Amino acid sequence: MPLVEKRPKEGEVTPRGAGDREPLAELEQSVQRDPASGSAWGRLGRVYQDAGAHELARAAFEQAVRFSPDAAPFWHGLGRARLETGDLQGALEAARRTVELAPDHAGARLLLARALGRLGFVRQAVLHLQEALRLDPTWAMPLADLGWAQLALGDHAAAGEAFEAALNLEPDQPALWSALGRCLLERGRPANAVYVLETAVFLRPEDGVAWARLGCAYFETGRHAEAARAFARGVEHGQNEPWVWYWAGRNAAVLGDGEGLERARKELKERDADLARELETRVEALAAKAAQEGPCDSTSAPTAS
Repeated sequence: MPLVEKRPKEGEVTPRGAGDREPLAELEQSVQRDPASGSAWGRLGRVYQDAGAHELARAAFEQAVRFSPDAAPFWHGLGRARLETGDLQGALEAARRTVELAPDHAGARLLLARALGRLGFVRQAVLHLQEALRLDPTWAMPLADLGWAQLALGDHAAAGEAFEAALNLEPDQPALWSALGRCLLERGRPANAVYVLETAVFLRPEDGVAWARLGCAYFETGRHAEAARAFARGVEHGQNEPWVWYWAGRNAAVLGDGEGLERARKELKERDADLARELETRVEALAAKAAQEGPCDSTSAPTAS
């Protein structure tokens, strides 16, 4: 996220879920009148944070914890601001201090888990996410984070369970539907993934990743014309990763779409030589199978790995 280069305008400060926040100008005047007031600095930090002015929020919270070192909300705000500005070690320190001051607060555990996860300590992050859920089992955010963490650990079953639980609480989150679809694909359940990923792109039609995953689900269930359209939508919406072209190329080969196959070959040659070779292997195997089975069976779809 780019650093904030200027003070936000008054009209830009519209706190999310915090209608009782004081006007920005009044808060800035308040810290000028009493620069040693941790409370004033903390209130200013929250308004900056709500406005997305993370550098300014960080500076305000630094002052808040300087003058109010035992105020857990200010340490929490500082940890969030440090995460947003890329100071991962500083975020971890602030998160640990928050947990020390408020060990039974689910938000403190979530912040600590995020700092640990960003630093690569994913298994430790999982423990704190589980503790956050013990403290507040109806909060979707740590469930979603738990799903991402389990994905990072390669446990697609556990990740899928977490995403499903999060969606039971917040069913209008397209990123969670897309992530659940990925888990189902990884577990070899493409038919289930179709419905899930169709929901994801319905909720967010511009999500190129979800469209590409839906293309894979269609491919694995033999719906190749629909797969071609889904891959095209994925590319249209910016999903240009090599794996998308690999699957689009395989799908084009099944459809006998020479132009689509050549485009996939070209894209992979420029982006990923290993996947380019794997695509050629798959295309050759498909051609050999078609020749062996004869023209009546030549459109049979291969089983995707």
